[in-house]
Amino acid sequence: MKKPKDKKGLIVFSLIFGVILIGSYHTWQKEASLSKHRKMTIGKVTDFKYRKKGFIDYQFYVNGELFDTSDPDDAGWPNYIRNAKAQKQHFYFVEYDSTNPYNSKIQIQRKSIGTNTLFKDSIPIKATIEQINSISDSYMDLYISYVYQQGRFKFRTRIHKDSLPCGTVANCEQGEIDLTISKYFPDANNLYFKSYDRMAMKKSKEERR
Repeated sequence: MKKPKDKKGLIVFSLIFGVILIGSYHTWQKEASLSKHRKMTIGKVTDFKYRKKGFIDYQFYVNGELFDTSDPDDAGWPNYIRNAKAQKQHFYFVEYDSTNPYNSKIQIQRKSIGTNTLFKDSIPIKATIEQINSISDSYMDLYISYVYQQGRFKFRTRIHKDSLPCGTVANCEQGEIDLTISKYFPDANNLYFKSYDRMAMKKSKEERR
């Protein structure tokens, strides 16, 4: 006859084993659905923490809807592509389940996605300059907004006075301009990346490598 303590231990073990079994089956189902309904897009890393149980937060769009989710930072089962450490505000490929886009994985490669890939098959739209400020004798800050599908987007860009997208300062005041946005990530546009300060920061980072 088994002692009460032995029975209690057996019950606890059975419960733990059952939880693990259910969790594994749920994960297997998600993997099977992702494999069957897999689609690819581009997402942006918004945050990450590397520790014993680290994570990578990222965003991506499907049919104009923004999905904000996270992945573990390791490459265990199920298989995750982790060939380098993620870089915040950088872009990477994302595979997602078309029946449930939250069932997704971000692929962290050694090199993040550049503007050429990000703006492949880009979309031309009209944008509005809401405000313009003089930063120096040579540069202006333009505060721009645009609407695409369900989203309204705003950003700031720093442009040389000789390269203003509206031609002159007078034309820029409450003016409409042409803009190019990413087909995959409509939050990304060509003038954001052409900002003088961001280009200088990018060049500085590349020189330090």
